[in-house]
Amino acid sequence: MPLVTEEIDDIIVLSDEDKDRIYTSWIFSIIIKLFKKNLAYGYLRTKQLDLWKPSEPLIVVDLGNGYYIAKFTNQENMQRGLHGGPWFITGDFLLVRHWEPNFTPEAAKTTHTAIWVRLPSLPIEFYDKSILESISHKLGTLLKIDTCTPAALRGLYARIYIQVPLDTLVKTYVTMGNHRQNIVYEGEGVLCIRCGKLGDTHKICPTQATTTQNKQDKNGASTSSSAFPHNEWQTINFNKRKTGQKVQQLQKTTADS
Repeated sequence: MPLVTEEIDDIIVLSDEDKDRIYTSWIFSIIIKLFKKNLAYGYLRTKQLDLWKPSEPLIVVDLGNGYYIAKFTNQENMQRGLHGGPWFITGDFLLVRHWEPNFTPEAAKTTHTAIWVRLPSLPIEFYDKSILESISHKLGTLLKIDTCTPAALRGLYARIYIQVPLDTLVKTYVTMGNHRQNIVYEGEGVLCIRCGKLGDTHKICPTQATTTQNKQDKNGASTSSSAFPHNEWQTINFNKRKTGQKVQQLQKTTADS
């Protein structure tokens, strides 16, 4: 019984007034983490200033485990950091999320990422907000539509910004009526060439994109077939030394007959 009393005595109860006071200064803050690598604090902050160009001094706090908080007092600066991306630093994707109370780096688990998606050669009649929202819902959660897209100012491709679960195989196409629309993901090194998941790379991917099913033919010889149907994952590779943008086919897996 005394043990229970001590445990109760160790609990500090936060009143609504306490919460308002300690939370208010962080409500426009962003938690960030660079995918796959850590950078020196000063270099990361300099790159953030170059990317976000905030209208106020940028305060960056190192939380450990590769996580940082970018603290703003202006909501517009926060919104730009959250929704103006995707952001890349030294070629690696910068994960961003809105600050939340009781966040601890040790317990944090990244489950989603945000990425721009292109719909190349989309028929012009599909440059419609409702249609684009429907496409987005098939791929993930819609965050925004590129400003040029709904006005049909760019006919080469439509562009949408979506949030996608990291542990889910991304789609290679969607079908609208009789039209099959290919999907291209923006960013170098964010899509695994083996499993088709955002966030993995072929060096650290825990999943093989194909598994071998051994079959015995009539002569006793073993044959193999792919466990996955035909897939083509595509991404846009940004090359700083070139003005052009190159679409690369990352993987093509065809089931053996």
